[in-house]
Amino acid sequence: MTDQNPTGVDNFATEQAADADKTRYAVKKTAPSDSAPVAALQSGMLIKERYLLENKIGSGGMSDIYRATDLFLQQAGVSNSTVAIKVLQQQFVDQPDALQLLLQEAHKTQQLSHPNIVRVFDVDSDQQHYFIVMECLDGESLDQVIKRYKPKGLPLKSAMNLLCQIADALDFAHKTGIVHADLKPANIMVNRSGEVKVLDFGVAQKLQLNHDIYAAEQQSQTAPLSGYTPAYASPQLLAGNTPCVADDIFSFACLSYELLTSKHPFERLPADKAQQQNKQATKPAHLNLLQWQTLKRALQFDSAKRTVSISGIIKQFKQPVWQPAVAAAAVLLVGWGGWQYHQQQQSTIAELSNQSSALQQKQQQYQQLNQASAAELLAALATNGGRTLETEGILRLQQNEILQHFEQQIDNIITDRSFNYPNYPEIERILAQASELYPDSHYLAGLSSNMQRSKQTAIDVLRSQLSQLLLNQQYQQQSDAQDPYKIIAELKRIDSRYQAEPDNAEAAVYVSAFEQAVATNDAVALQRLISVGELLFSRHSDTAQLVEQGQQLAVAVDAMAAYRLAQSSGEPATFPYQAAELFYQHSFSLLENELAVSEAAEQIDAVYTKLQQYDAEVPTDFSLHKALRRKLADKYLALSGELLKTNQVRNAERLMRRANELMSSLNS
Repeated sequence: MTDQNPTGVDNFATEQAADADKTRYAVKKTAPSDSAPVAALQSGMLIKERYLLENKIGSGGMSDIYRATDLFLQQAGVSNSTVAIKVLQQQFVDQPDALQLLLQEAHKTQQLSHPNIVRVFDVDSDQQHYFIVMECLDGESLDQVIKRYKPKGLPLKSAMNLLCQIADALDFAHKTGIVHADLKPANIMVNRSGEVKVLDFGVAQKLQLNHDIYAAEQQSQTAPLSGYTPAYASPQLLAGNTPCVADDIFSFACLSYELLTSKHPFERLPADKAQQQNKQATKPAHLNLLQWQTLKRALQFDSAKRTVSISGIIKQFKQPVWQPAVAAAAVLLVGWGGWQYHQQQQSTIAELSNQSSALQQKQQQYQQLNQASAAELLAALATNGGRTLETEGILRLQQNEILQHFEQQIDNIITDRSFNYPNYPEIERILAQASELYPDSHYLAGLSSNMQRSKQTAIDVLRSQLSQLLLNQQYQQQSDAQDPYKIIAELKRIDSRYQAEPDNAEAAVYVSAFEQAVATNDAVALQRLISVGELLFSRHSDTAQLVEQGQQLAVAVDAMAAYRLAQSSGEPATFPYQAAELFYQHSFSLLENELAVSEAAEQIDAVYTKLQQYDAEVPTDFSLHKALRRKLADKYLALSGELLKTNQVRNAERLMRRANELMSSLNS
């Protein structure tokens, strides 16, 4: 006979209880992967070139959770750039079902926009690391709260502060058509301000709301994929049934009981085993009989007998327990004291009566405010001016409704298709108004962070489109396509303070286009370049002088462009002499300089040929053209005289004929 370990039974029971608190996943095993090993994540590692891992803050189920800094938000100047990164553990990467659970969690949590449900910002992968980006919660789990209040549990009033928020989150999820299916204290966080966040919708199930009887049934391969924690799962979940609202009610009742007593209702036994052993929960000391009866119905093993809703539990917990004898004694005491005081000083009683009436009227006003919609409450606060202690209390009581009101306003702006991008300044105004009311709200901080990310993405997309246009010299305005003016207008609408600064490559392309237009006297191109220069290039060191030069030429360029357009359209047009002098001044100055340094006949002929190119552009009586013809004639005459001195008669005669031709054109 072998020796028996006297602690073996206790150890086995402890291990069973611990196992009952872990989420169990129905994930299929797959063959080991032959792929190369992936580098393990560690502090200081940068993933997706954006998220800098700081430290590991949690691990469980199939994932590890890291605190990280979103460098994108940090560089954008967002104060709260800390996020949580939930990474699928490497042993599950090659298991499609496990990856699907991670994607399910991201997708389903993103559908649940609620102050008491953790916000998921993104889901992505980087070098075989699959992860979710979510808001980082600074606080403790409900598990830790329960342990702190051992052995008596939380008083009902303190517990209600937490239970009401959990109930709001679950009610919202159920109305959206999603069941949590793995509700437990470890999946609920409480931050430093007492705000509750429900986590881990990875095993949540979608309810078939408004089921279309004419739609074909879809055979989803994800149907059996599920997970649950035995200690908090209903017998129906443990039996493998599809999760439903009744299962969340059972889990909510279990954690409510544990919060009030610091003990599990069935000694951490799974519900099916507790049912077999006929386990019965005892009444928590903090509940009266009516409240206990309600909670006991929610703890029924038989779902048909679980006839209370989560909101019904909360409603019963809120019911005050009046003690008639104490109330009657208080009334008698007040009556006696009031009569005696009335005998002593009638006038003071009347004054107190008036004060009482005023107080009652004020209380009615506050009661009406408390029952008003979020929009009505905000309008009343704006009208009445300053905030009082009472209105602060109402704002706290109505926090969830008011935050949902603000979020609905933001959703309306986002879904407005009047423009390509949402009205981000209006969203920022709404968030600023909300933050003024609730400056400590992590939910608002998450919304603001998400909005900043979306806004920056929109700016980056538009800036990239602008760069493509500038590098391809597409400066003109378009009626049915994107152009620089439309993009700048969009950017200004997104952020009125945004300044689009061209980079060196864009500036170099602009300089080249400007010089080409000047060299070819292309008035239409110059007109476009001046306009886009004023829009974008006036502050860049390489282009500022060109833009200034263009502004000085602007009137002349516009006049010449209008003349050319009329000509090309076959319309009668009068040559703009005054504008043309300014427009062609640079080109004719270059020709005059070239003529001044010319010595050989070939060099003078080259200037003559270039001048002829302007014959089709300007009339013969154009002053700059006439002046250059006169100088050419003088140059030809002078050189012909030099050639005669050296007996180069034939060449001298040709130059003299060219000089006479030019002089004749001047005289005519």
